[in-house]
Amino acid sequence: MSASVDVRSFEEKWRRRWEESKAFESNPEPGRPKFFITVAYPYPNSPQHIGHARTYTLTDAHARFLRMRGFNVLLPMAFHYTGTPVLSMSKRLAANDRELVEEFTKTYNVPVEKLEEFKEPLNIAKYFHEEIKAGMKEMGYSFDWRREFTTIDPQYSRFIEWQFKKLFQRGYIKRGSHPVGWCPNDGNPVGQHDTKGDVEPEIEEFVLIKFRFDDGYFFPTATLRAETVFGVTNAWINPEEEYARTGNA
Repeated sequence: MSASVDVRSFEEKWRRRWEESKAFESNPEPGRPKFFITVAYPYPNSPQHIGHARTYTLTDAHARFLRMRGFNVLLPMAFHYTGTPVLSMSKRLAANDRELVEEFTKTYNVPVEKLEEFKEPLNIAKYFHEEIKAGMKEMGYSFDWRREFTTIDPQYSRFIEWQFKKLFQRGYIKRGSHPVGWCPNDGNPVGQHDTKGDVEPEIEEFVLIKFRFDDGYFFPTATLRAETVFGVTNAWINPEEEYARTGNA
């Protein structure tokens, strides 16, 4: 007869053993081959999900494999505080957005009394930071938690500034104009993760077509289908609007 195994106690035993022995703390060891591994930092505006488990399990398995091969592996973890999703969530909570309040309390199991604190964006990030970290520890990931940081830590912010300046100086990145999703309410560019419902902002490209008028002036028109210009038979102008003559184009 096989004895039943208490899986939870088995997990706890090894997590405790790893922590006591500092098994995943990486220190300089001259002469030993070293390997640094990093992975996308989680964005703490909600609890961990299955996507986190997939991403960090793959990374953890690779780190463990390299340790078994004798490498001195450094595997840190950080949390991505920067970005607009946390800011927009904070504003919605301050406006008592019932949909978001219900999502936080019923789906994410956030205590109602915490929501008042969440009107400060940093408190949202800190709350889910700790929840995600607790989950990572429970799953036994082999991070060196002494190296933990966030993207708003002064040292990290200055490093990013230095990095972009260097890339710009060497011609790897350029400054210029390009179309972006834009939020007229907040007055800033937005991406998919910034929108309600996680919707990718649509960027439509209009083409300006100028129709010549009799006295040498032009009527500018905008279209999404520039190739149809050859089929144009007439252009309509709103007689109730005011128009300005600006000179020859």
